[in-house]
Amino acid sequence: MLRLIEALCHAQEPLRLADLAAGAAVSKPTAHRLLGTLVAEGWAVAHPGGRYGIGPTASGVGAAVARGHRHTTVEAVLVELQERIGQTIHVGLRSGDRIVYTHKVEGVQPFAFLSRVGMQQPLHSTAIGKCVLAGLDATALAELVARTGLERRTERTLTTLDALSAELAGVRERGYALDDEENEPNVRCLAAPVHTPDGRTVGAVSVSTVTFVIGRAEVLALTDAVRETARRVESVMA
Repeated sequence: MLRLIEALCHAQEPLRLADLAAGAAVSKPTAHRLLGTLVAEGWAVAHPGGRYGIGPTASGVGAAVARGHRHTTVEAVLVELQERIGQTIHVGLRSGDRIVYTHKVEGVQPFAFLSRVGMQQPLHSTAIGKCVLAGLDATALAELVARTGLERRTERTLTTLDALSAELAGVRERGYALDDEENEPNVRCLAAPVHTPDGRTVGAVSVSTVTFVIGRAEVLALTDAVRETARRVESVMA
């Protein structure tokens, strides 16, 4: 399993199962079984065509290991944003058909969100997930919805492909996504996408707020700050 992780980390692009098995010196059935575990835990991501790439958990561990070896880390960038706005900040990356939180900086409020690093969340009902979905074409989006469905998390959750597609068109136009109590009651999140150097959307930076403390207009006023932070995270993670 460690040899598979090493192969994934060194690969410049997603690899075929046969190539990973050969690189790790294991049989294809063994590699397939181990990769199933790695995908489930966020260490690997399954791509179309039977290929596999490095997952958000591994990226998060790599960021932690690199802490102290860089002048700027993802954590440092997020702390700067938290100190400016006082709210809870997350970075989430796609892991299969969900997103997983790789970083979290608590806000200054006298309450805490239940989210934690390593926690997985749906794509369709979260601001981070919407940023990821906005990077898919219509075919890939339809295939994902067919696989996962659109679970109703709250009364505000978008549960049809048409409604979600319209929302994602807005995300692409605006450059940010909003979860307006769609994943949890009384929780509103705004996120800006994080891209790889080749332009793929792999996750997002989000600010999480509660509706009875900060209003919708106040959250939207944070858009530029969140976008700027997402760009800085991209440069650190590149």
